[in-house]
Amino acid sequence: MLSFRPFSFIFIIGFIVAQSTLNAQEFPIAVGSDTTFSGGAVYGGHNGLVAVCGNSLGQYFITAQLVGAPGYLIGPRISLGSTGVVPGALPLFDGKNYFLVWRDFNATLQGQFIDTSGNTVGSAFTIATGVLLDQRFQHCVALGDSAFLAGFVKSDGYLYGQRVNKNGSLLGSVIQISNTQARDFCIAYDGTNYLLAWVVVASTGDKDIQGQFVSSTGALVGNNFVIDNGPNYSDNPTSLAFDGTRYLLAYHESPDTKTAWTIMGRFVTTLGTIGETTTLCDSSKHPAFPSIAFDQTNYLLTWLQSSNGAMMGRFYHTTGLPVDSPFVVFSSVGNKMPFGGIGFGGGLYLAVATRVDANFSDGDVYARFIQPTTTSVKDEENLVVRTFALSQNFPNPFNPTTTINYTIPTRSHVTLSVFNVLGQKVAELVNRSEEAGSYNATFNATGLASGVYLYRMYAGSFVQTRKLVVMK
Repeated sequence: MLSFRPFSFIFIIGFIVAQSTLNAQEFPIAVGSDTTFSGGAVYGGHNGLVAVCGNSLGQYFITAQLVGAPGYLIGPRISLGSTGVVPGALPLFDGKNYFLVWRDFNATLQGQFIDTSGNTVGSAFTIATGVLLDQRFQHCVALGDSAFLAGFVKSDGYLYGQRVNKNGSLLGSVIQISNTQARDFCIAYDGTNYLLAWVVVASTGDKDIQGQFVSSTGALVGNNFVIDNGPNYSDNPTSLAFDGTRYLLAYHESPDTKTAWTIMGRFVTTLGTIGETTTLCDSSKHPAFPSIAFDQTNYLLTWLQSSNGAMMGRFYHTTGLPVDSPFVVFSSVGNKMPFGGIGFGGGLYLAVATRVDANFSDGDVYARFIQPTTTSVKDEENLVVRTFALSQNFPNPFNPTTTINYTIPTRSHVTLSVFNVLGQKVAELVNRSEEAGSYNATFNATGLASGVYLYRMYAGSFVQTRKLVVMK
């Protein structure tokens, strides 16, 4: 089975990508010798909140940090006096308070409210018991008109839900949502119903994605229905957003090579009708872990892109078409790759990432604010790459193949060649005229000795040379 394993990535140091300009710089939330991780962040308008798992007392303590735009900390870190499993708490804002939901080591789903001054409101309370702990990212929560719906998998492997009002009282009883065992699920609200989507756990491989509507009063609306039942694996995290008319589900697929992920998008109506499918990021970029939100005009999708070691972002129109070029939200630093997502509220996106090492440990949490784009899908100027760029190859070192990405802003004759340290050409990868856009080339070093080589790109007056390392 194709499965994403964070610790299996080869990390990269340094890369160049022609991307959109972000509106604010990243800023540190929880960095240092302690290991921290973030489950999410959201901006409420007056300030924002970043959920953090870990502090100086241990890596599993549930904490939170208030932040302000364009990027600064407000007060000290807030401790909730509880521990929880990675990734810690998921935060939402209900217009008055922040609501955090996490799983603790007693197999219970916990909740806690925090006001915008950073004070806990009441005590932490139990939302559900007997929840599954042996997988990450196994709970979700969404805000309806007057109550939250928390989703979780219990020890029997099925997906359940529990409604919680804004005062912290449980509404009704636990609802069984899935008739199949579930993993990697997500939730959104459309003003009438919640939609939960999940990957079906199956002995033949986790390939199908199903959905179920739940009313604002906690009743199942219709039955479980199929969102995706193609032949390709989908067994990784999903993300869901609602644009006022339809839902867009972002999920993993492996349609082309069956060895590398593609991030796909599939539209679902409020009646459960399955709409068109679009490729949000193809497998050449080696994307994973999509996170999607809607800003009343466009979607913003983020993902972890191992081809350049970055957490990337891109805006999409409600048709599923991109409205700009992909841009780096967080780059890798040293041997640490960023892993995270986004939340939208108060007119701003708040992105959060944990930079982790190859063992998925030694985490440091960072955040940055992103302004919604007002670009429409018809604004062709924003669809054009504006800069020549030659990226660092990935993986590097490698054996026997590696990928080289490059971008050109205008139609150009491009040559891309590989040389040994004596200046002798050992391979010509590209020699042709190309339209403006982003491209990639694969270099196969079979037959070459281990060592350092150079690759050089010519495009018009642009020339750039980088090093790559063959290691056999």
